[in-house]
Amino acid sequence: MKNKLLILIAALVMYITPAITLGQAPDLGTTAKFELFSTDGAVTNTGTSHITGKVGTNNGPVTGFGNVNGGMHKADGVTAQAATDLLALYNELDATTPTLFLSSPLGNGNTITAGIYSVSGATTLN
Repeated sequence: MKNKLLILIAALVMYITPAITLGQAPDLGTTAKFELFSTDGAVTNTGTSHITGKVGTNNGPVTGFGNVNGGMHKADGVTAQAATDLLALYNELDATTPTLFLSSPLGNGNTITAGIYSVSGATTLN
């Protein structure tokens, strides 16, 4: 009888205890396959860079890249889908209500906890 009572209490506690949910990253869609992507504008490199992953733009020139392992894309089916996915991602994030507001610069030994952050204006990352 004692074991049944303990099992019943444990089941009741698990049933009425709210589920713990952890933050989930938004779905990046096909943009996740790009290291550098612009929906509307040029993608330009100066100097020496080695990029592993796709580089591209849906509307604009791609110049100055010498060493890209992953492919260059300019106004093709891949970039059209990435532009659509990026717009959906932007709309999802834009509709999200921030819980924390940070000022620039980010970093400097700060500990950033889980949450939805908003940084107004230009910022730097140290």
